[in-house]
Amino acid sequence: MLTAATLLQQAIRLLTRSPLTTLTVLMPALIMMSAVGIIAVFATPGILLASPAGPILNSIESGLKAAGVIAAFILSYAAMAILWHRHTLRDTCTISPISFALLRGYVWRVLALALIQLAASLALVTPLVLFSNSVNGGTGTPSPSSIIFSTFIIQLTLIWLSLRLSLILPSAALGRPISMAESWQQTKAMSRTLWSVAAVLAAVNTCFAGLTSLLAPTSPPQRLLIEMPVLIFEGLLIFSVLTTLYTCTTPNQKSALPQ
Repeated sequence: MLTAATLLQQAIRLLTRSPLTTLTVLMPALIMMSAVGIIAVFATPGILLASPAGPILNSIESGLKAAGVIAAFILSYAAMAILWHRHTLRDTCTISPISFALLRGYVWRVLALALIQLAASLALVTPLVLFSNSVNGGTGTPSPSSIIFSTFIIQLTLIWLSLRLSLILPSAALGRPISMAESWQQTKAMSRTLWSVAAVLAAVNTCFAGLTSLLAPTSPPQRLLIEMPVLIFEGLLIFSVLTTLYTCTTPNQKSALPQ
């Protein structure tokens, strides 16, 4: 059985074995994401400032702009994932041509996973907040250590859940869709291993979140310059983990992993 260390090592090798090729493959999606980010800076800066000081979306027009920017970003991020999955899995099986139907199928699966994660996070946040308040004597002001601990636990659980369900994403990117139930079943044997993988990924995410908080960007351009590279790196790391997991758990797949 594939160990957590081996799975992560192979995922990192996918990212580092040919940086120029990686950049070339992802260039269309990266250009799209950059364009969306620049548009957001000028059209809807409020969605880049996660603080009360940010502009409030108080009109239908600004709300529609924000919805459009968010939708465009989701599409560009999905495009990056699809391009990466197809590049790293191109030798495993026959790949269907990219089409609007393939992109639509990928995006709705992403949204379905996001809804599941949202429901799970709500179920986790409430008891963690109650626990934090009790530790702090009911003051309602959690300590930094409580925030870090809570963030890590939430990230750990959500990432593990995503790893169990997210084989639907690389399979959809290849034009060979499977169901969430099939993804859950195919990753069943690696369930314990994926807790370790999720712990590493959660630690990475928590460290980046802490670093971003310390840098405390105060303007939309600053936030974009700091968070966009982090978001891309975190995305490519999880996409590479899914590539490795898909290759190792899907029946009748040839290994396309770097040696």
